[in-house]
Amino acid sequence: MNINKKCLNFLRAMSCEMITNANSGHPGVALGATEIMYALFKDHYFYDVKDHKFFPRDRFILSCGHASSLYYATAYMFNFGLGEDDLKSFRQLNSKTPGHPEYNTTNFVEVSTGPLGQGVANAVGMAIAETMVASRFNAQKYPVVDNYTYCLCGDGCLMEGVAQEAISLAGTLKLNKLILLYDCNKMTIDGNLNISNTENPVKKFKSMNWNVIVCKNGNNYYCVTRAIAKAKKSNKKPTVIIFKTTIGLNSKLAGSNLIHGNPLTLTDLDELKEKLNVTDPFKLPEDIKNHVIKTNERNNRLIEKWNNNFAVYQKAYPELYKKLASFMDNKPININHLLKQEQIDKEDYAMRDANHIILKELSSKMPRLVGGCADVALTTKAYIEDGGDFSCENRRGKNIHYGVREHSMGAICNGITLYLQSPSFCSTFLAFSNYMLSPIRMSAQMNIPSMFMFSHDNFRVGQDGPTHQCVEQLGELRLIPNLYVYRPCNMTELLACYDNALSNQSPSCFILSKEILKNQNNNFNDAKFGGYIISGDYGEVEILATGSEVELAQNVKSILEGQDIKVVVASFPCLEIFENQTEKYKNDILSRANFRVSLEASNDNIWEKYIGNNGLKFSIENFGKSAKQNDLEQYFKFIPSEIAKAIKKTVKK
Repeated sequence: MNINKKCLNFLRAMSCEMITNANSGHPGVALGATEIMYALFKDHYFYDVKDHKFFPRDRFILSCGHASSLYYATAYMFNFGLGEDDLKSFRQLNSKTPGHPEYNTTNFVEVSTGPLGQGVANAVGMAIAETMVASRFNAQKYPVVDNYTYCLCGDGCLMEGVAQEAISLAGTLKLNKLILLYDCNKMTIDGNLNISNTENPVKKFKSMNWNVIVCKNGNNYYCVTRAIAKAKKSNKKPTVIIFKTTIGLNSKLAGSNLIHGNPLTLTDLDELKEKLNVTDPFKLPEDIKNHVIKTNERNNRLIEKWNNNFAVYQKAYPELYKKLASFMDNKPININHLLKQEQIDKEDYAMRDANHIILKELSSKMPRLVGGCADVALTTKAYIEDGGDFSCENRRGKNIHYGVREHSMGAICNGITLYLQSPSFCSTFLAFSNYMLSPIRMSAQMNIPSMFMFSHDNFRVGQDGPTHQCVEQLGELRLIPNLYVYRPCNMTELLACYDNALSNQSPSCFILSKEILKNQNNNFNDAKFGGYIISGDYGEVEILATGSEVELAQNVKSILEGQDIKVVVASFPCLEIFENQTEKYKNDILSRANFRVSLEASNDNIWEKYIGNNGLKFSIENFGKSAKQNDLEQYFKFIPSEIAKAIKKTVKK
């Protein structure tokens, strides 16, 4: 038997054995996309199996994450660090082989995937980042960064809006090192693809400025590997290879939607293995092992060549190498001294303007810091001044124009963060964070330091109306585990939020006011605790507030103290950071008065935890109105006199 055919048979048997053992998984794609995965890893994938973080490596993203058994089986065959026991513990608790690929769980997995289409956008982000680094540091004859980004996707991925948005942007940006491997079996869980999608993918991709290759026999190894080789020659456009495959190939249910997510029975598995001439899929024969060694030897030669070239590069271009080393350096930033004191003490910052100033200064200290907006840079102000605009003509630009593509923007941002191993940011209005919840959630699951910046954070945006006025968004974001939601009240707090975000290297949401806020007399080190006393000491009433409402709380304090009611104001720029403090610290902050009041322009129920059963909560429980800011403040009774009156009435009962 041909050695390639033998390898393919073992991969199919191995994948299905894993699924049947777990009684859970997706044999359809594992049997149908085998040639694609095998040809990529055998002939085209540049990777160091001894160093999973080898920077010049190709990136592979499994957007159709349910094909994980095939991914793990291929990685096992090619010595990526998985063992037989790992395959046998597929989809089991704490294994290295979870149901969908997980970043930081399995060494070679570049990004967590599962929600269909997300991986396509992640791949676009990685391809963008590759061009950024290559354009800055590659020298003639010495392309120190020259990797491809491969992404395996299926029919389901390409129906998702996030993928469509990302594909459109990739074509506009001419990301020619991006190769989309489309497993086109024209079958979904519910049945034939044509019951929900009859579009022409060739015309669609071409209209979005992609190079299109159709591989009519995607289950022929030689056709597949030739198609990938052809795709790598593109120098002007990203490439999609449409592989026509058969779902569940070699099984009884080949070509049927019923094979998609139903494990083979033991009887059916035995029949499949007999058909493939495989007895024990996990015991690779010596001829397969030797075959794989040759593939790894090819990669080792390429790695050695790269290392030799890099050594010459260092000597031939010492200044460029120095810049590259600085670019890759993760040295800590002293945020407290990022700005001049006169910038911090200014009284009339909108937080979006304050953030704009910080981004400019931070960019000079963090060369890898890049980001972009969903066609709202002039409004959110999340734009690196003097950073230039990224485009197909200017790969060194630090500002990405995502267009009105919030969903893909978040996922692309995650891809850039992962490639650069450094925070990147993206921005839109807080009301539109709903479009981005999936990539935000994925960043939290992976624990990567993507920064999501949202302006227009409350009803005070005014006449744009309830579609743009936030109510539930703060609560939604705070419910996501491992995500830090920052809502600062002034420049000092915003700097403290940045300090925390860059220190803990976890994903963060910056909630930035559109309206101008008066400066508060506060301390950077206090603000770093996430919740602290900003004015007062002990009193009858303690007001807990965030962001824009801190100024409101201070005005309420002035009214009540004029009526002989002593008030303490606590500011909470980040509840997640506050919750990380000691119980002693938290109890101290929350025990400055017997009566506590929460004040925030949202409907987040988290405040009930802090104010207790006897506390008073001022919130926004309904959608807003199209009206001027002052009229809306009156309408919602978010004015000092109304709040002070309600507090006094309750306290004096």
